[in-house]
Amino acid sequence: MKPCTYRLRACIVALSLVPAVASAEGGYNTVSDVLALGLPVVAAGISVARDDASGFFQLAKSEALTLATTEILKRTTHETRPNGRDDKSFPSGHTAVAFAAAQYLQMKGGWEYGIPAYLAASAVGYARVRADEHYWHDVLAGAALGIASSYYFTDSREQTKFSVMFGPHAVFAQISSKW
Repeated sequence: MKPCTYRLRACIVALSLVPAVASAEGGYNTVSDVLALGLPVVAAGISVARDDASGFFQLAKSEALTLATTEILKRTTHETRPNGRDDKSFPSGHTAVAFAAAQYLQMKGGWEYGIPAYLAASAVGYARVRADEHYWHDVLAGAALGIASSYYFTDSREQTKFSVMFGPHAVFAQISSKW
């Protein structure tokens, strides 16, 4: 069996445990906390194990931009969470961080790393909604933010970059590629 198959099976087995863990009180919050922290740690660990210092710093820049942008948006949009706890629902920071790591892993390791990482990142988004911490649009915005950030900072085989700029009344997106 190929290593890719082992990774995918391990991810599927791990994700199949999500409902069991989540059935406990506060379980969806625990699942989302563990996966949102675990994905960037795994991505960084793989970079260190591969002696990929530039990749490690690309991941760090991507996660830093993701966190900063998420915090700015939370402080300016003031969307109330579904559970009413506060007004920092948009976008989902957990989801943004998880998808930034998933996109990084896909770009550096191909889809054999990307598929399990994207499944885990999707579980984070699902858990945030089920925990009543976010709405689906919060999760989708967080995912898009994380993906765009890693896509911008991470060198891949194709050398394609995606960037997003936010204006007062518009959002601008740009795709560029080396030929």
